[in-house]
Amino acid sequence: MKMHRINVILLLAVVFGVAAAYGVLQYLNGVRAAYVEKGHFIQVAVAGQYIPPKTRVAPQMFTMREIPAKYVNKDAAVDPGEITGKLTKTAIYPDEQILRGKLAGKNDTSEGLAFIIPEGKRAVTVAVNEVSGVAGLVRPGDSVDVLVTFEVTEKTLTSLILQDITVLAVDRNMSAAAGQGSQQEAARTVTLSVTPQQAQPLVLASEKGSIRLIMRSPADEKIVNIPSTNMNGLVR
Repeated sequence: MKMHRINVILLLAVVFGVAAAYGVLQYLNGVRAAYVEKGHFIQVAVAGQYIPPKTRVAPQMFTMREIPAKYVNKDAAVDPGEITGKLTKTAIYPDEQILRGKLAGKNDTSEGLAFIIPEGKRAVTVAVNEVSGVAGLVRPGDSVDVLVTFEVTEKTLTSLILQDITVLAVDRNMSAAAGQGSQQEAARTVTLSVTPQQAQPLVLASEKGSIRLIMRSPADEKIVNIPSTNMNGLVR
C-alpha cells in the first residue's frame, strides 16, 4: 500500500512537471510571438555553411532565422530574394548574418570586371581607334557588331563575324554613366562579352586582320546572314 502511494505521488509529480514545462513553453512562445509582432525579433538570412568569395549564393547555402532586433546588422538581408543568385565579394562563415554589402548584384562593377560577366560568357578585349571604335561613342552596355577585313589568297575580304555583342568596358571604364562629357577621349580598347565559340574568331580577326565595330540600336536584336564582301563587290 505504501509503495502504491509512492508510485502515485511520483506519477503526479511527473504529470505536474510536464504540465508546468508545457505552460512555461507556451508562455515563452507567447512572449516570443508578441516580441516578433512588435518588431523585437527580425527574420534575417544566416549562412548555413562556409561560402567562399566569388560564389553564387544558392538557397541551400543559407536559412532565414529570427534574431533579436538589437543583434541584427543594419545591412543584413531580410528577404531570400535579396541574396539568391548573387555573387559573394568576400567569404561568409557559418551562422554569420549575410550582409547586402558582401554581395555583388548583376551590374555591380565595384569589385571588378569578373562580377559583371554573364554566365557562359567570356570577356575579350580588342584594340580600337577613333574610327574602328565608332568615334569613341561606344559605352559599356551598348551592343555592337564586329567586322573584320583580311587578306585571303591575295584578295581583300570584309566579313561580319559577330552580331549583337554586349560591350562590358571601354578602356578601363565599366560604367555607362562615366565619360559622357563632350571632351571624352577616343577609346583605345573595348572589352566585349562573348561565348568561348565567339572568342576564337574574334581573337583571330584582331591578330590577323583589321576589325571595326558597328553600333547597333538597343531595340534591334535581329541577326542577319550576309556574305563576305570583296573588291569586286564594290563595282556596280
